[in-house]
Amino acid sequence: MAEHNRAVPPANLNGISRPGRGAVAVVKPKNMRGTLGRLWRMTKGQRNGLGFILLLSALASFASILSPYVTGKAVTAISGGDGVVWVLACLAGLYFTDWLVKFLQAFFMASIGQRVIHHIRRTLFDHIRTLPLTFFDRRQHGELMSRLTNDVDNISTTISNSLTLLLTYGFTVAGIFGMMLYLSPLLTLVSLSGVGMIFLLTKTVTKYTRKLFSAQQKSLGELNGQVEESVSGMAVVKVFCREGELERSFGEKNERLCEVSIRALICSGYLMPLMNVINNLLYVAISVLCGVLFVGGRITDIGLVTSFLLYVRQFTRPFVEIANIYNNFQTAVAGAERVFEIIDEEPEPPDREGAFSVVHPRGNIELRHVEFSYVPGQPVLRDISVKIPAGTQAAIVGATGSGKTTMINLLTRFYDVSAGSILLDGRDLRDYRMEDLRAAFGVVLQDTALFAASVLDNIRYGHPEALREQVYSAAKTVGADGFIERLPDGYDTVLTHGGMELSQGERQLLTIARAVLANAPILILDEATSSVDTVTEQKIRRAMLKICEKRTSVIIAHRLSTIRDSDMIILLENGKIAEQGTHEELMALSGLYARMYRTQTELAD
Repeated sequence: MAEHNRAVPPANLNGISRPGRGAVAVVKPKNMRGTLGRLWRMTKGQRNGLGFILLLSALASFASILSPYVTGKAVTAISGGDGVVWVLACLAGLYFTDWLVKFLQAFFMASIGQRVIHHIRRTLFDHIRTLPLTFFDRRQHGELMSRLTNDVDNISTTISNSLTLLLTYGFTVAGIFGMMLYLSPLLTLVSLSGVGMIFLLTKTVTKYTRKLFSAQQKSLGELNGQVEESVSGMAVVKVFCREGELERSFGEKNERLCEVSIRALICSGYLMPLMNVINNLLYVAISVLCGVLFVGGRITDIGLVTSFLLYVRQFTRPFVEIANIYNNFQTAVAGAERVFEIIDEEPEPPDREGAFSVVHPRGNIELRHVEFSYVPGQPVLRDISVKIPAGTQAAIVGATGSGKTTMINLLTRFYDVSAGSILLDGRDLRDYRMEDLRAAFGVVLQDTALFAASVLDNIRYGHPEALREQVYSAAKTVGADGFIERLPDGYDTVLTHGGMELSQGERQLLTIARAVLANAPILILDEATSSVDTVTEQKIRRAMLKICEKRTSVIIAHRLSTIRDSDMIILLENGKIAEQGTHEELMALSGLYARMYRTQTELAD
């Protein structure tokens, strides 16, 4: 929309790849403690539920920890012949308790987690709608969508699944270690040697696979980028017969992705088999040692041996799971940082204290020594001073990049002036309430914006309470009624994908009808006829003359024939007013406007 070069940062690919257990492509947070603190503050209202989840995690761990101990007691009871039924009943009760507690965990965590995510998503979206246009100029829309969907989903998954597992595994490891020490400190020390080997192995393999998965994500991003460009630009590819080049380039990127993915998957696939080998060797070593101690009389309770061996089996299993969960946790916290980065953006400046309402605006517009720069030190408008009296039809013309659309952005306060002031009815725009000010303008932008709704609702977007008859009248005024009535459901036809089933000119007519229906006292048309044919242009021109009666209108146009009847024509060149006057006055000057008009007339002939 704006006529300037905007610095757009590259897309931040923040995907998570989990092709194999034990290896995760991790995105590390910059400030985990601070981000976790902010996440905790956003759980306000759900903390009692989170405390209950913590209690359930402890109970689930308690049941898992006691089960091997009770199993050992059952073995002892069977060998002694006493209390077998009671011990087995206790064991069955523990297993049932474990199932019930885990079910309750999942049940309550689903509700609590989604309520927290609902709050985060709502907070993010509500803040995005308050941000100034400058924010959207320097951000890719795809990146914003990624933060609103992917990053929030990562947080959701972590809160709903990983958090409960991390708590449960943490309690389980600590409890099992305590029970092992209680049963046999000597056997516990031997078991720790196997845990140390598993920890070192996990750390080594994960460090290497992380690099491979990062390379995989980079290759995937390049491939996705080419696919997106190819699909959106397929018409250009076919016109210039570049299908072969496109296929070759895609093949190279696809091959690189395939190779790095194979290496990453093979490397990550080493971990679990090696861990199973270490686990089995540790189990065998502990079994042999228990046998030696039992034969030597150091251990006399066969139930103790059974319990300890079961604990050994359980002790090493959670470590890799905790590592994977922690990696997911880091990625989710990194996603939360990206979400909070948006939430921390400065919103549009608030209304000044005592701001005035715009009541029955007359439409007198004045620019006093206005200057503006999108980038400091690179002015787009330079010392613009002009008066547009109420009821005047003013046209702004000039070459691409001369600052025409920028003037519109300043009039509607999408941006504020860098210097000088803009007045409406003798008062600075910044002295008015923003909502009232924008309601005073009916705007048709160069880029059409239609929504996934019916044609009827799209036209009355700026006047939701309008009756159908009023919508019909607005569409007829701009000549849009003909093609609308030919649609499958007429005015009730639901548009998809921003109205892509319509031609560009038809979409533009709908946006003009929307501005007509809004019936604002000041009308702004930014290249409103740039995408329509000559016949439609004449219809719109006649409609413009009608709707511009008795109201101030500001029109930007490249086709000078559409604005020759304007009361005032302002020619911009390099951000300054080069010429100003009526069509006849500017033609009499034989200056830049006259040359532009004659050139267009000759080309049209």
